[in-house]
Amino acid sequence: MKISTEGLKSFIPNAEIERLLKEQENAPASRIRDIIAKSLDKQRLNPDETAALINVKDPELRQMIMDGARELKERIYGNRIVLFAPLYVGNECINDCVYCGFRISNTECSRSTLSHDDLVNETKALVETGHKRLIMVYGEHPKYDARFIADTVQTVYETKYKKGEIRRVNINAAPMDIEGYRIVKAVGIGTYQIFQETYHQPAMKSCIPEDPRAVSSGDWMGWTAL
Repeated sequence: MKISTEGLKSFIPNAEIERLLKEQENAPASRIRDIIAKSLDKQRLNPDETAALINVKDPELRQMIMDGARELKERIYGNRIVLFAPLYVGNECINDCVYCGFRISNTECSRSTLSHDDLVNETKALVETGHKRLIMVYGEHPKYDARFIADTVQTVYETKYKKGEIRRVNINAAPMDIEGYRIVKAVGIGTYQIFQETYHQPAMKSCIPEDPRAVSSGDWMGWTAL
């Protein structure tokens, strides 16, 4: 779905990010420990504190960061893990992301889109193995518009097998306009995920040289998970 980018420009403060990373290259160990303690106290870190953590080279301090992250995760979430299965609906794509097998220039890729019967059968197979949550994956292509996605999600929800069913469908697809999000929300999706591979503009341009998400000014928008 075509999204107008007229008047938009990048919201990413690249110069500020580079400055902070440079300034925090040699943060003392005591500061790193204080930042870890602040995080464990469930306080939001400031950008300069995050930059200090990113710059840590000392193996012992890096281990402290990882240990702190693990402890914080366990405090908040415990040992609970929620699993979901991927269901690839279609791999048609107009993008040419160099790292992705879906890329339009990949002539060795076999393109297909699940039919209604295919989708029902795939859903039954996943339900039979015990899955209750899915993430449905779509390439970025005009045929995978909001109505198509909503219809495929509805098909999955309506598919019952034996005593099982899919209770939550998450989506991994292209960005939409507001009306598109309203359409997919109406069928009861869980989350709508849009991944931004990197916020570093030169890297983005080298990885996705012809990405339609580039705004007219030449800047790059930051799409994130909703």
